[in-house]
Amino acid sequence: MSRITLTAMALAVLLPLATAVAQPYVDPIDAPAEASPLAARSQLTAITQAGDRLVAVGARGVILLSDDAGQQWRQARVPVSSDLVSVQFPSALQGWAAGHDGVILHSADGGESWSKQLDGRQLLGQLTAHFQALADAGDERASQYLELVNLNFGNGPELPFLGVWFDNERDGYAVGAFGTLLATTDGGKSWVSWIEKIDNPNSFHLNAVIGIGGELYIASEQGTVFKLDRAQQRFVALATGYTGSFFGLVGNARFLLAHGLRGTAYRSTDGGQSWARVDTGHGAGLVAGVMEDNGDVLLASQAGAVLRSADQGRSFTPLGAVTPYLFAGLSPVAGTRVAIVGMAGVQVAPAR
Repeated sequence: MSRITLTAMALAVLLPLATAVAQPYVDPIDAPAEASPLAARSQLTAITQAGDRLVAVGARGVILLSDDAGQQWRQARVPVSSDLVSVQFPSALQGWAAGHDGVILHSADGGESWSKQLDGRQLLGQLTAHFQALADAGDERASQYLELVNLNFGNGPELPFLGVWFDNERDGYAVGAFGTLLATTDGGKSWVSWIEKIDNPNSFHLNAVIGIGGELYIASEQGTVFKLDRAQQRFVALATGYTGSFFGLVGNARFLLAHGLRGTAYRSTDGGQSWARVDTGHGAGLVAGVMEDNGDVLLASQAGAVLRSADQGRSFTPLGAVTPYLFAGLSPVAGTRVAIVGMAGVQVAPAR
């Protein structure tokens, strides 16, 4: 082979790389999610129901919709390509998704299209102004919160929201890393700091927020569960007896189940005042939980297992017909099946 031919081949390889390197960087906050025919097989991190529709979110701003119980999926229009880790619909049409780069998105059409309500750049400005105003008014702790904000945003607007929950179409909460906690009373048109309204002096990560039995709870680190005291408008800490991280909570008016690292689950029947450890028979992190219409509990594991409880979280057995991979979320489908999302996309399996 001649030197000219080798040179031509090298240029054919290097020119596209040089062109790619020369392209200007676009912040994921400003770059719409790219459409992909393989989106349903890509990394997905959360899934929920919007009426009869399934809505799943994942890496690079991907949001998927299914109207046939998870058999077929199509990609929604999303204005960011930041990784999304949480999604919730309090009604069939109104929904919210949240994730990295301080992003909170809203949909008013059942997930077909999304608009950005907040990002990390905006959040930095809002939190700085908020705590500076409190400091100027003589609030002694405000300067500490300002230091926390500056530390959290030292590398840019990259900190994630890890959970979002709305009681209805107006009243909602978003939680995230290093104690980030926001609230809205106007459907997310404006978000305000609740960082100072939670008993979290160590700025534990707030991993999930959920309404259960008319109460609001947050799963956190070092065995901590926070519960909203509606009279004080403040989240108070509940001691569980555990020292590791909880990733989420599931339950109803009769019981709570907090689940987390190494197959850990703790159960309460008195609104979180006392807790007892549950033997799940599993050793990997339990990252997501959901209740079926019949009251059964399903938990998803990082090791690719789904555990089922038919006795309100007292005991668990693994589902057999599940293809294992690193799971991140799950949602009931049509009463007898479950949609599971994770590193390899989405699958639908029998829930019995």
